[in-house]
Amino acid sequence: RGNLLIEQIASSFRIAELLAMTRRTVFEEIKKESSLIRILVIFLIIAVGIYLFQIAWQILGNFSDIIIILISAWLLSFILEPVVDKISSLTHLPRILSTTITYLLISAILAAGIFLFIPIVNSQIQSLTSITPKVLETAPKFIAGWSEQLTKYLNNSISVIASVAQFLFSVFIVLILSFYFIVDKERINKEFFDLTPKKWHKNLEFIENVINSTFASFLRVQVIFGIISGISTWIVLRVLGVDFAATAALLAGVFAIIPLVGPFLAIIPPVFVAFLVNPTIALFIFVIILVIQQIIFNVIGPKLLGKAFKLHPVVILISFLVGAKIAGSVGAIFAIPVIGIAAIVIRKLGHHFLISNKE
Repeated sequence: RGNLLIEQIASSFRIAELLAMTRRTVFEEIKKESSLIRILVIFLIIAVGIYLFQIAWQILGNFSDIIIILISAWLLSFILEPVVDKISSLTHLPRILSTTITYLLISAILAAGIFLFIPIVNSQIQSLTSITPKVLETAPKFIAGWSEQLTKYLNNSISVIASVAQFLFSVFIVLILSFYFIVDKERINKEFFDLTPKKWHKNLEFIENVINSTFASFLRVQVIFGIISGISTWIVLRVLGVDFAATAALLAGVFAIIPLVGPFLAIIPPVFVAFLVNPTIALFIFVIILVIQQIIFNVIGPKLLGKAFKLHPVVILISFLVGAKIAGSVGAIFAIPVIGIAAIVIRKLGHHFLISNKE
């Protein structure tokens, strides 16, 4: 009887252990399924968001000029606001005076660029337009095949530069709007918050801080990339005595602003003009510019960006491709910071969700 009792007790323990193991297995499976469901829901939300954004972009395409002006003013205010804050802290002037000083300096630099740099670029583009077909006639057939398209592109560039009045008007509107965005930032934020429920304010403030720290930092770094690339390209071409240095430097600086592919696109203008003027030096310039671009984007770039995004390179590449597909070059430029902001917000919401479940 004693042995039978011991066996029954042991059997009971084994049954209890099996039940506990079964319960743990069931809970683990439920957790796995719930995690999978959450991941699928996140991907579904992202897909729906992309689809809705694409529809909205198509609808707003009729107002593209106005939207570009508003976005440009908003971005300019992001770039210049730290300068305004610095001037205000050093001089202890009111914000409106610090903003006025900043914009007077920007206007002076812009005017100098328009009256000194643009005529040079215009004349160089005209020269390029005239010599490009002649040079490409003697080039291999695979190069000569797109000479006509290139000439048309250069002619379009001339027509764009010729409409200086429209360009100046747009720049003037951008400066005025961005001026008010900086001066009246607090009031604009207050009016926006007044339109939303009070319980949203904490999350909205968090999102605003994320946008300011992530998006603005990314934008400033990309502009710095463009400036450094443009100046370094101009110096290299001038030192080597290559013509059309101003045009190549301007295009290289603009291309360098584009994420991921910018460093490669920025190499094309200087190498192309070198090929037109002196083909033997084109390879040498390619190597020099490539080394400079590697230093800018692989040495200086990580130090400037720091740990702003914390995204896997695959995610960055996919976001770049999706942004380019939806909104062209504008989408390509801003897809990465937008995804970075979304990732930070999702992590914050996920953390908040876990805390709520524990409570």
